[in-house]
Amino acid sequence: MDELEFRRRIMSDPKQRDSEINAAIRSSDKNSQFADEILDLDKQIAQAMAVDVPDDLADRILFNQTSSVENNVVRPTFARRAMAMAASVAFVAGLLIGQINWGKIVVSPAQAGLASTAMKHVVEEKPFVEQLDEQVKSSQINAKMVPFDHEFSQSFPYHVYYLNHCGFGKSNAMHMVFQGEKGKVTLFFTGIPSEHATDFNKDGMAGIIEPMGNTSLILVGEEGEDVAKIAKNLANIIKPLN
Repeated sequence: MDELEFRRRIMSDPKQRDSEINAAIRSSDKNSQFADEILDLDKQIAQAMAVDVPDDLADRILFNQTSSVENNVVRPTFARRAMAMAASVAFVAGLLIGQINWGKIVVSPAQAGLASTAMKHVVEEKPFVEQLDEQVKSSQINAKMVPFDHEFSQSFPYHVYYLNHCGFGKSNAMHMVFQGEKGKVTLFFTGIPSEHATDFNKDGMAGIIEPMGNTSLILVGEEGEDVAKIAKNLANIIKPLN
């Protein structure tokens, strides 16, 4: 598991401790320290947000909106005190979160659509992958496809710079970067189904979502890249495992 995937999974669930996470923690003091810091932060935020709310809070807010004036001093009502307390809690939580160096942390957007999730991955992971060239072989690609019950029936027709698994919303995906016709193209193959093919263009990126049974093929390239053509070429050689 690389550092980027480790940080993403720890941020997604600070208490997660499966065999891969434990191995990554044991292999690096830096990973161990990061995991402890995020777990501690999670506890501090939980404590800061644990404010007891009176059962009759709603009634008090609705009906106790007046303040008394004595010696030219305006006394705060219960509603104002409650709002001040909530603001203080939010402020404290903000300060705690601000203590983390978010540089390489990728917080996966679980509620975002497939297109938004894919584009955020591309933007946020570009500094990490843009200098890599792992010269990935087709056999390695099919090994990464196994969890999704699919494979490429022929050799992958493009030069592959990077290959890994990654968190993708509430699911996982195979994450690949390869050479397109105009520039690098990022591919995600995920177990999240999609209803129909969808093109998207935003912030200088062009993409397409291609349904593949109960899975989805997602491509994101530079603006002007013919991702529909690439998706068609790849879809023709992606087959379910027997």
